[in-house]
Amino acid sequence: MKHGLVLPLLGAALALSGCGDSPADAFAKARSEYAAHRYSAARLHLVSGLEEEPGNRAMQLLQARTLIAMGDGDGAGGVLDRVAGGAARSGELAQLSAEAALLRNQPDAVTGYLGADGSSEAERLRAIAAIQQGKPDTARAAFERAIAGDPNPRVLTDYGRFLLVAGEGEKTRTLLAQAVKLAPDSFDVLMLRGQIASIDGDLAGALDAYSKASKSYPENRAALVAHASVLGDLGRAAEMKPLLERLTAFAPDDPSVVWLRARSAQLAKDWEGVRSAVQPQEARLAVTHPARIPYGEALLRLGNPQLAAAQLEPILRAQSNNRTVARLLAEAKLAGGDSVGARAVLTQFAGDPAAPIEDVALMAKIAAAQKSPDAAQWQARARFPSAQSLAAELGSADAAMRARNWARAILIYDHALEVTDGKNVMVLNNQAYCLAMAGSLDRARELADKALKLAPANPSVLDTAGWVRVKAGKDIAEARALLRRAAAAAPQNQTIRAHLAEAERAAV
Repeated sequence: MKHGLVLPLLGAALALSGCGDSPADAFAKARSEYAAHRYSAARLHLVSGLEEEPGNRAMQLLQARTLIAMGDGDGAGGVLDRVAGGAARSGELAQLSAEAALLRNQPDAVTGYLGADGSSEAERLRAIAAIQQGKPDTARAAFERAIAGDPNPRVLTDYGRFLLVAGEGEKTRTLLAQAVKLAPDSFDVLMLRGQIASIDGDLAGALDAYSKASKSYPENRAALVAHASVLGDLGRAAEMKPLLERLTAFAPDDPSVVWLRARSAQLAKDWEGVRSAVQPQEARLAVTHPARIPYGEALLRLGNPQLAAAQLEPILRAQSNNRTVARLLAEAKLAGGDSVGARAVLTQFAGDPAAPIEDVALMAKIAAAQKSPDAAQWQARARFPSAQSLAAELGSADAAMRARNWARAILIYDHALEVTDGKNVMVLNNQAYCLAMAGSLDRARELADKALKLAPANPSVLDTAGWVRVKAGKDIAEARALLRRAAAAAPQNQTIRAHLAEAERAAV
């Protein structure tokens, strides 16, 4: 699969190629661009230099490395064939040839290129070839030989990914720790860091890793996709936009790009935007492709419930425990006049004592449409959620807050305040903090002060009340007093100490 991006505009290409540069100047610029991971620009400078010195081996090898970095195995293979000139390959030439073969999905060629090379890098390439051949035991053995030698970050992270798929997460973390010590900001380390953080539910950590990868490697499609994806998980559609513009310009038909465009539009409730992202590619997407979920919701919101159900039913058959899809499908069936089908879809989910209020409220609508004897029970349950459902809802909000997914946490805490007496101190406090972090400072202060009246000695409440004032740039003296009290009550709390330090620096 190609992960690189290429510049589509001839004018930009001509500008970057540095017309009139000597071969030496072109080569120097190419090396600089390559070091900065701007591979499209490096490639153009190399083309310019090689026009005058077509046999320059150093330039040809850098050209091959550049094309490999861009995911162009065919182009790299052609360059390397010219360098080899029919002779046996060894060292860097053999390893680059093996990597280009892997990009072309030609694992059988790797053995011939590498010969007796026993380096860690050669063993890594053998391991990847074995994975492509469907030989996991052979791959594992090659990886073990690689890390027994002098492993580089790619060896460690590639083996880590292999072990992660095999369910050996702890060993993956050990390998990642080794790789971090060697090259903390390398592409492979950042991407594996992000992957593990995502698995752990640490979306803030994943965002940190993926954003660094996409900034440091601005032409890597995998980094851009991962960065945009975690922003979508965090509900930050506005921040997805520039990443999606870059991805769409270079890879408009890539299914992962289609999904991200649909996800971004769904977050903004731009249903026409969802449809325009998915509909042109609909025939190319698998029936269970994730882009069909926002597409199904868009069709429902645009008044096409039968078409929506057609998108969602195959996904629910394949993912029978997917509550979100079940809810959308039940809503689509109800909107299409099939209340019996809607009830059949939603019953197992809404019947759960810990079911979210959305499921219960939808079941109440379905029961009312059927004039079912239990309609009143469902309606009462929707008005007064069970302790289990409320606890589950607050657990989801707390998890979203820890992941810095302010938008999701705000929605859940808002609902909790609506269905309770609105006096739960920690709900008020957490909602105030999330609102402050999301920039809704007036309402944040209102809720923070309400929590403060209810629990004036609670260090977390004191911290939020003070922090809201600091964020708003108002009543800084009062903010300092609140935060000093919070720090005195919880002297080991690093967050409170950081907030107090910022308040002390703020202008009154």
